Amino acid sequence: MNDDFFPPLTPDDTLCSPEESTQGEVLDPVVYHDLYKLAEEEGLPYFVRLSGTGEVELYLVFESVDAFSEQTRDAVSLEFKTYQNKLLAVIWTLSDPLNPLGFPLTFDIALADERSMALRLIEQPYISLHYLAYADRELTHIYSESLTFSPAEVARTREMIQALYEGTPDTLPEEVQVREEETESISAMSLPASVFTESGMAFVLRYKHMRDVHGEEGAQHLLMSTVQQAVWVIRRHARSEVRDTSFTVWAAEAGDYAMIVLTPSLSHLFEVVHMSEDEANPFSRFLMTLPEYVQTQDASPLQLGAYPLLRYESGRLYHLELDEEVQKYLAQVFAKAFPGMPVPYL
Repeated sequence: MNDDFFPPLTPDDTLCSPEESTQGEVLDPVVYHDLYKLAEEEGLPYFVRLSGTGEVELYLVFESVDAFSEQTRDAVSLEFKTYQNKLLAVIWTLSDPLNPLGFPLTFDIALADERSMALRLIEQPYISLHYLAYADRELTHIYSESLTFSPAEVARTREMIQALYEGTPDTLPEEVQVREEETESISAMSLPASVFTESGMAFVLRYKHMRDVHGEEGAQHLLMSTVQQAVWVIRRHARSEVRDTSFTVWAAEAGDYAMIVLTPSLSHLFEVVHMSEDEANPFSRFLMTLPEYVQTQDASPLQLGAYPLLRYESGRLYHLELDEEVQKYLAQVFAKAFPGMPVPYL
């Protein structure tokens, strides 16, 4: 096989993987130091990893064993698509058409290591999927299972990787392509006036700790990628009323903390029988898995001095441009809504 297309991977033979004897046990932080780093320090709720023996493994990290039980009731499957010149591998843990739950992994096929990881993933006899729970600074190995692909699935996914490698993803069948318009940038001033006075739900995070671990740019990237994952799930939700909804994502800082605010809260869309609202709402699902997550609270973004960053309307996502005019307008709206209170936008 062409080494340029499928360059060899060099595993770290000191790495250990969960096994049958560790099921139900807390993993030793020294023996499994890299898993602790990925789940604890980097706060990844799911990731792909090259094992010490050179096998590509998948990991899902839950906030508790109960969360694992609620979010993996159905047979788990792995689906491949192409998305923005990358290979997208979605681990589906809930197939309920009312509340599907998928964890999207991306492989940048232009990068040799990621291309080899993707190829190794599909060409292994089986894939180990490990379920972990992270709580009280401990990683517990809940359960592991093996996933396999049919020869047809392997061939189809390899064709996708080849097309991405050659820069010809448009030649692939439409059903394997996730086609979306690029996120359009618009001025925040173009939003309806009612958007600026909406209340919603704030996710409070220890942002200083996030910056200390990842750096300023890394912390911003982690937050925005987490928000984008939630948007990804909403765009592909089985229920049309979820896909067709509208909401705004805001951000604010206060001391050592950051708040991601969702207006409106979307609670009316996620009142389901089998799940609590927090488990069903994609923003809660992803933001609450971050180790820096503190709490969720009802909030007015204006009162927090938050700025609108993203606007979602019926499947389209807009990046909101901010400038002095927007800042002045927010100050005016705040002064009118909360007369006599100090204006946080000045």
